[in-house]
Amino acid sequence: MNHLFPEINECSRRSLLLHAAKTTLGLSILPSFSNGANLAKPDKKPPCERVIFLYMRGGMSQTDTFDPKEKNSIGGKSKPVKTQSPDLLLSDQLPKLALQANDLSVIRSLTTKTGAHSQARYVMHTGYRQRSGMTHPQLGSWAQMFLGKSHPVLPSSVLVASGNPGPGFLPPEYSPLPIGNASRGIKDLLPEIDKQQLDRRVKLAQKFSAAFSHYFPHDDVKSYNDFYDQTVKFISGDMAEPFDIQREPANLKNRYGNHPFGQGTLLARRLVERGVRYVQVTSSQNWDSMHSGTNSLDRLSNELDGTVSALMTDLRDRGMLDSTMIVVTTEFGRTPKVKSNGGRDHHPNGFSAMMAGGGIRGGIAVGETDDYGRDPFPEFEPKDIHATIATALGITGTKIRRLPGRPTFLGGKPKPIKEILA
Repeated sequence: MNHLFPEINECSRRSLLLHAAKTTLGLSILPSFSNGANLAKPDKKPPCERVIFLYMRGGMSQTDTFDPKEKNSIGGKSKPVKTQSPDLLLSDQLPKLALQANDLSVIRSLTTKTGAHSQARYVMHTGYRQRSGMTHPQLGSWAQMFLGKSHPVLPSSVLVASGNPGPGFLPPEYSPLPIGNASRGIKDLLPEIDKQQLDRRVKLAQKFSAAFSHYFPHDDVKSYNDFYDQTVKFISGDMAEPFDIQREPANLKNRYGNHPFGQGTLLARRLVERGVRYVQVTSSQNWDSMHSGTNSLDRLSNELDGTVSALMTDLRDRGMLDSTMIVVTTEFGRTPKVKSNGGRDHHPNGFSAMMAGGGIRGGIAVGETDDYGRDPFPEFEPKDIHATIATALGITGTKIRRLPGRPTFLGGKPKPIKEILA
């Protein structure tokens, strides 16, 4: 068997990952070991083709949004109101979303094992708890690995206004494209040189890299070269148009909201319409309501309500809502009871997320907390949201338990939330 070791040592990390998954589970979506660069798509068209992931940074209050309570002893100005769906109540702070309740559903019994912002953000973005020396992939990178690229030139995933851990341990070709300012698009990323000068620089760089690639023909080297070539194609061609929200009508821009979160969400719609599979937008405002935070509730809820309802309406008008999933989530919730200073503490045990559109039933609440916003049942974790999104996208590899040298895909043993899936 010693003659096998040199061959095994030449296997790239990605090839080993995919080969182990295929041979262990017989996953039809994975390629053969000899053809690891091309990934097959599911035979059946999935209910969801693209995802817009809206992240409310700072810990969104579930009591003031998707899990309102009647108890006067809790405090706060929010109260439950009826919605378009008889099976779903929302906070009176979200009147526009209440009118679209038939197309959205809520998960009310989320829980996470950390109440620290950075660690909880990481869990919500990856499905994993942080580990020393390890960075896990974001959902867009996983989707690209299992489903292939969503567009020949455009990136398969984009992060707008801050982000997440990116491709993690996956090769650089699975990296999301970061956009800092939605109003400027990719203008800050484009080189300030003319095309002829750029072409000369590219040809010179290719000459240097050709020799290195010849003597070091490893998949990791090829991945970096492919990523570089793709970037050159991206910045050389007319790829600024999909990222230019200034081409959108002024009245539509106003409906999304003249703030970074609204314009970022409009950019997300524009990108998924043109072939990007996964876009994450982070809220421009901070939901951290620990110190007198309830005083900013009107501003926070108006932004959330106006932007998300505008997105749902826009997608519906374009015939895209049934194939585009919208996810609204945060790192943890807030204590239902308001403190004497007008704030709410961190509350990882029982918070909410909203899902709508592609692959989602709509009009229901899954899970519950008691009258005081505690004791969530049944308990769902962030990794279960990841598994739910993956299932709707047609990714069936969520049962991989452990691969050589790498952790489990999608956080261990996730369970898709079947009640919310269409």
